[in-house]
Amino acid sequence: MSTEPVRLLDVAELNPRRFTTPPVDASLVTFVPMRAVEEESGRLSSADTRTWADVKKGYTPFQDGDVIFAKITPCMENGKYALATGLHDGRAAGSTEFHVFRPSEKLDSRYLLFFLFSPEIRRSARMNMQGAAGQLRVPAHFFKELEIPLPPLAEQHEIVAEIEKQFTRLDAGVAALR
Repeated sequence: MSTEPVRLLDVAELNPRRFTTPPVDASLVTFVPMRAVEEESGRLSSADTRTWADVKKGYTPFQDGDVIFAKITPCMENGKYALATGLHDGRAAGSTEFHVFRPSEKLDSRYLLFFLFSPEIRRSARMNMQGAAGQLRVPAHFFKELEIPLPPLAEQHEIVAEIEKQFTRLDAGVAALR
């Protein structure tokens, strides 16, 4: 069955600047520098916590369920994208070099993450980078017309489960080779 694509920004908010539950200045939030985003895995690692007062200005806010996407070279090309999960009180602040996607109820976060990892999206994002050499970035307007296939949510879950199953097999094969 073919699924008609929809504009990504019709089913996900780009770079939201607020949280579902706003923190107070003394609240602890997870702090996510670029180095805390693993390449090609979709996971965050070695993040720490800071008070909201310390990070509310000059950093990018995001929350559990959001997908972060490195916009600067070479991090974008290296696959520094992740699903935000397990954040302290569900909130984080991180590098200003992230684009943040907040999926609507029609879009599974993991499905979006795998979509952004696709070679076609990465190639297109690379071709649309702007800026000076060494400081190239994927501009926010790149995502304005970007389309994503949007099957029903149950089918998105099935697709994600199959992708994760294949990654598990791949990980087991790599471990066996070691």
